[in-house]
Amino acid sequence: MYSLSRVAARCLATAQRSLSSSIQTCGRIETEPPYLDAGGPDVPDYSLVNVQMKGYDFTVLEHYARWVHKTALNMGFDVEDSWATPCKKLLIQNYRPNTSKVEAEYNFNIYERTVQLADLPSTMAPLFIEVVQAGLPQGVEINVHEHMPEYTEVRYIPDLELRDLYKQLYDLGGPSKK
Repeated sequence: MYSLSRVAARCLATAQRSLSSSIQTCGRIETEPPYLDAGGPDVPDYSLVNVQMKGYDFTVLEHYARWVHKTALNMGFDVEDSWATPCKKLLIQNYRPNTSKVEAEYNFNIYERTVQLADLPSTMAPLFIEVVQAGLPQGVEINVHEHMPEYTEVRYIPDLELRDLYKQLYDLGGPSKK
C-alpha cells in the first residue's frame, strides 16, 4: 500500500514533468513563430474626418449631433473637435400661377453641426458611418468627408465693423485688404 505522501509526491512529479515537457522539448525551449508576434498589417488611418449634419429643426439636430459625438467616443475614436456653424436663412416664395404676385412666403432656418474625428481607422470607418446612418432622424442630412481648411473658416461669424474699418483703411491708401 502506498502512503498518502508518496502518492502526492508522485502526482506532483508527474505534473511537473508534463508541464516542463510542454515548455521544453529535447533540452531546448519552444517559442511561437515570429510571424504571430508581428501584430498583422498596418491599418491606414484617416487623419481628420468631418461628420457634417444639417437640418431644419434645431432641437433634433442638436440631440443627434450629441448622439454622434457619444457614439464616436464609445467606439473608441478620438473626437478632435465639434462645432456649430451660423444659421443660414432661406426665404421661399410661392407665386400665383401665370403672375408675379407672391401667394405665400416661407422662412427656413438651416442649422449645421460638425463633429471632427482624428485618426479614424479605415477598417472601422464603414462601420461607424453605418451606425450613424442607422440612427439618422427624419429631416437631418449627413455628410462625411475628409477635413479641408475651408471648412474651419465657415464656422466663424464675420465681424462687420472690422470689415468696415479695413475698407476705410484701404480707401485711405493703407495696407491691402485681407
